[in-house]
Amino acid sequence: MIKTIARSHALSRSLVAAAVLGLAGTAFAADRGIVVGGSLGKPDWDASSVGGISGDSSGTGLKLYGGYRFGPHFAIEGGAVDLGKLKGPAGSAKARGAYIDAVGLLPVAPQWTLLGRVGLADVKLSTPGASERGSDAKLGLGVQYDLSSQLSLRGEWERYDVKAFGTKPKFDLYSVGLNYAF
Repeated sequence: MIKTIARSHALSRSLVAAAVLGLAGTAFAADRGIVVGGSLGKPDWDASSVGGISGDSSGTGLKLYGGYRFGPHFAIEGGAVDLGKLKGPAGSAKARGAYIDAVGLLPVAPQWTLLGRVGLADVKLSTPGASERGSDAKLGLGVQYDLSSQLSLRGEWERYDVKAFGTKPKFDLYSVGLNYAF
């Protein structure tokens, strides 16, 4: 009789463990898939001079991206970015490029997730007389609010470092946008 109860108890524990693992696997699968998004923002050029142009950053920053979320805590995103202009008496410089990032996600409350990103950006700096392409590190921080199971609102700060024209200007992009998960 005791052996029967012990076997029954062991079987119950096994069924509970299998159910918990099954539910965890379902939750994990729900956080996977393709994501796309875009954002608008304010660029801030941390450079006194780029290619002989000095002045103030202006314009609107734009970011369009796509990627894949591998689970509740990790995604890969890549896209195109417009980092606005640097305007001065000698003309203006523009910065546009592409990037790829590893994105860490940390859910902190229902519907709220913190974002951290690190990656590589390839940016083309253009002035009236020349253009030069530079690649270097990129990083960022942000927060995401889930409006629904598929649509989220994101606010982010991103830093782009670029080596071009014999200098290493830094570009910050403060943006707000939408993220859609398929």
